[in-house]
Amino acid sequence: MPARRPLGDRGRRHRRPGALRARPAHDGRAVLHRGRERQPRFRHNPCCNSLYNNEIQSTLGPNGLPVYNPGYGGPQLFDVDPATGELQWWTPSTTVTASGTGTATLPYDNTAFFPPTGSGGNDLNGYQTAIFTGTLVVPQQESVTFSFGADDDAFLALDGTIISQLGGIHGVSPAPVTTSVLAPGSYSLELFYADRHYSGAGLYFDVTTEGVTVAPPAVPEPGSLALMLAGLGVAGALARRRGR
Repeated sequence: MPARRPLGDRGRRHRRPGALRARPAHDGRAVLHRGRERQPRFRHNPCCNSLYNNEIQSTLGPNGLPVYNPGYGGPQLFDVDPATGELQWWTPSTTVTASGTGTATLPYDNTAFFPPTGSGGNDLNGYQTAIFTGTLVVPQQESVTFSFGADDDAFLALDGTIISQLGGIHGVSPAPVTTSVLAPGSYSLELFYADRHYSGAGLYFDVTTEGVTVAPPAVPEPGSLALMLAGLGVAGALARRRGR
């Protein structure tokens, strides 16, 4: 099958293959946001150990963001665009501030995903959110397994369709492992992350495959299988919610 392009930040800065890129929330790329410790919309949701696999709808909204599912069975979520139903956790506003961009390699594992750039000391004054984006390049039909876990929410989309989700406020927990048989070609991959409670923050993500490569979208398709599993790359943007 045709290989897919690596994950990236949607055509802006070019990054080397095998790296994750972070983008500002407003471009729909990975962006870090910090939220107030007592920000009513986040703090309104009770802690902890609540796990939901239907917190958002099955496809991304018109702005490329997860769409809230009000009937998911848990506490009401806020920060929802009234026109599109999309969650606004990654969109700059009076309570969300873009805090940087960057790259990361797979497997990715951050057990202290704190503001302002995913490497702070705690989340007592704000929460981190991020979007990791990239392109899968599949040279021939192949089975690809996606695995991730988070504290708190994490949603994985392939070509705009949610293939696995982990909703709710909880410690680092695994999302349902998903295996897809992909035909040759290029696929967009996006992982949305949000910390919503001061008890901790973490995210891990990996793609298990033989010949599929991953890199930031802005990077041209590799001419060979230079990007293997250990070198798979995804792009992510970082954003943070402002402190009080």
